[in-house]
Amino acid sequence: MSGIVVASNRGPVSFDRDERGGLVAQRGAGGLVTALAGVLPGRDATWVAAAMTDGDREVAAGAAVPDAGFPAEMRYVVVPPDRYDAYYNEVANRTLWFAHHYLWDTVRSPVFDRATEQAWEDYVAVNRAFAEELAEIPGDPPFLVQDYHLSLVPRFLRELRPGARIAHFSHTPFAGSTYLRILPARIRDALLRGLLGADVLGFQTGTWAENFLFSARAMPGARVDLARSRVTLDGREVLVRVYPISVEAPHLRQLAQTPEVRKLRREIARIRGDRALLLRVDRLELTKNIVRGFLAYESFLRANPGWRGRVTFLALLSPSRSEIPEYQAYTDECLAEAERINREYGDHGWTPVHVSVREDYPEAVAALGLYDVLLVNPVFDGMNLVAMEGPLLNRRHGALVLSRNAGAFGRLGRYALGVNPFDVAETADAIREALEMPPPERTRRARGLARTVLANTPARWLGRQLDDLSRVKRPG
Repeated sequence: MSGIVVASNRGPVSFDRDERGGLVAQRGAGGLVTALAGVLPGRDATWVAAAMTDGDREVAAGAAVPDAGFPAEMRYVVVPPDRYDAYYNEVANRTLWFAHHYLWDTVRSPVFDRATEQAWEDYVAVNRAFAEELAEIPGDPPFLVQDYHLSLVPRFLRELRPGARIAHFSHTPFAGSTYLRILPARIRDALLRGLLGADVLGFQTGTWAENFLFSARAMPGARVDLARSRVTLDGREVLVRVYPISVEAPHLRQLAQTPEVRKLRREIARIRGDRALLLRVDRLELTKNIVRGFLAYESFLRANPGWRGRVTFLALLSPSRSEIPEYQAYTDECLAEAERINREYGDHGWTPVHVSVREDYPEAVAALGLYDVLLVNPVFDGMNLVAMEGPLLNRRHGALVLSRNAGAFGRLGRYALGVNPFDVAETADAIREALEMPPPERTRRARGLARTVLANTPARWLGRQLDDLSRVKRPG
């Protein structure tokens, strides 16, 4: 694994000046950082990311780097703010994210126009800048390019380093071929050709991999072998593989034992009292289906009045993409729905829904140890790590209600209660079944969930990609 190079939009470490003017490092969060932190091989690894702070830009300009406590050398791509906004907000998050998660109301949106074309040019420019930074790294490292933000990097890097070993991994779903045709033809073609610059394309589940393969069949000059999951284009063969990501169990369990998390567990236990705890832990993200989750809970309370006052729904929601209008509106809608349910069903001794909106990972870890039912109902999700973190941390043999459209369902569905995320009535019934499940069945399912998560580690996720890259035939 010597010399691994990872590229992602957001890095695992950011730098800024403290009150005394010193450059200090701040460890990032997120599934990718957590997954790779324990398995990267020390300073032989390099991580390339966009510069997010003034400190990152200073590091990119050559400032001395303080020890960040992360096992990789950091390199930053500096992007002008206006260009970054177009690349990140307009294309990555309002176009590609919406496409891969089937979020458009196609009667009204999207509308592509000249502004779309200009934003796309900025997206292309940022991807090219990443490729140029990667191409400057000496030696013959494996390049692991991450996610939809950097879909064009494999092709641009291939042009600069024809013999490079390149993998691209999609942490999100990949849109079906019909839905992907909503994108302008120029963008769709560039997206597919950009990804096919890699030697290995990784996806979270077989469904997302198949969606890519069927889309690639429509490309002129591409030959798709569905049986062997390969695409041949311009004389090169690209492997399309499934690598389900996982979580770092030792790190999670160590965090769960810290004084901060123990204190937070006591606070959450006081909120719950002697009631059952229904929990969700999500970003305030359109794909997470928070409003339908609240509606399902309301439907459960309406159909099962004996549970009123005996259950508390704790929703831990972290802000997400608040600069995008659709996300601002969705946040308001989520909060309004929770307030309405509290007005209609609560009383002086019982608040049906407790909502916390803040970025507080220790609070989430604390709550995951205490739930009786964990609700994970995204409309679509590449994997969903909360569905894995919960069973590892929970101390009450909690049940998992899980969307069948989450990538995690393919691994955990045998022990979870599966739901159609659009079916509020089915989700309400699953909440009731989870709360009333007999203890032996709860224990059997909880243990099965934990065993399944532990069977797949981040090291295995990384190692399988590197093994497949090592077998790629080199030119000449």
